Order: sequence, then structure tokens, then C-alpha cells
Amino acid sequence: MIEHKIDMYRYEPELQTIIAKQGRECKVLFYGSSTFGIWKSMEEEFKDYKAINAGFGGSTSDEALFHYERVAKPFAPEVVVWYYGDNEPVCSYTVEESEELFLATWEKFVKDFPGIRIITIATKTSFARDEYKDFVRELNAWQKEQAEKLPYLTYIETADICKDEKGEYIFSHYLDDKLHFGPEGYKLLAPRIKRALDRQ
Repeated sequence: MIEHKIDMYRYEPELQTIIAKQGRECKVLFYGSSTFGIWKSMEEEFKDYKAINAGFGGSTSDEALFHYERVAKPFAPEVVVWYYGDNEPVCSYTVEESEELFLATWEKFVKDFPGIRIITIATKTSFARDEYKDFVRELNAWQKEQAEKLPYLTYIETADICKDEKGEYIFSHYLDDKLHFGPEGYKLLAPRIKRALDRQ
């Protein structure tokens, strides 16, 4: 059991907003941190997939696992689109702890919903948190490796949305905070997710 390093209820108001969506038809559950939470047009963009946005705050995979039973499980999704990894190093979680938390949450979905598919989106690097790029590289290498081993898991790359061929950040793909994707970044990410969903 990994020790909690943060207040597990720090995003309770946002969690209540997500819980209020329970009861709506949900085939695809987007479960993640602010990269999903601030993507306000997501449910409209993915309405044909019966998608629900369950992204909240600057959350971590520890919070995703902790709140699984009351927040994620009631949606009974057929597919989960997963995004975490930005906030783990900021909150003092190691790569190894993050991997354990990712896998533990994925396994809960698989146990509760046999046949479910999980699409994991590579954690993005950002200018604002460039000091964590090694953490992100290691975590993404692990995610990609898991996708090659686990039959339920699909991995989506984001490195080329973050940086150009010279290794420079593409600021036009980010908000002014140089941390979160902006509209141009999501324009590139959305089709990749839809292609993965269409292969399910």
C-alpha cells in the first residue's frame, strides 16, 4: 500500500460534479487529471462515443485509485481513456509508485468489467515542468511496454504534440501557462483517441 502524499479530498467539489453525471449512458469514460478536466468540449466532440469526462483538478493516479469505487465504477464503461502522470512528481510520487497506482486502477476496471478496453495517453512534457521530463520519459516507456504486454491496453503517443523535430516545445499547442494543452494540442490529440476507439 502506497502512503498518500496529498489530501485525497482536495478536489471534492469537482468530484461531486462528476458523480452528478452518473446515470447517463456511458460507453467511454475519460478518467484523468486536468488535461481532461479543462477539455470542456470533450463530451461534445466524443458524443457519438457516449463519452463522459471524469477528469478532475490537478489529480494524481493515487486519487484516481482512491475514488474509483464511488466516482469511476458506477459509470460501468466499455472503454476507459486514461491520462495521468503530470502531477505525480510534483506531489512526490516516484515513477515506481506511479506505475503501481496506474496498474492497480487498470486492474480494478478489468476485474469489474470483463472485456473492457483501456487507452492510456502518454504523459505530456511541458515547458512549465521541464524539470520532470526524465520522470515522464521513464513513465511513458513503461506505459508503452505495458501496452505491448496487456491485451486490454492501448498506448497513444503525445511526444510529437509537445515538441518539434528539434526537440523544442511547440508553444502553440499549449495554453499560456505552458503546462496544459490548448485548443491546437487537443485538435491533434482527439483524432488519435478516436482512431484508437474505432479499433476497439
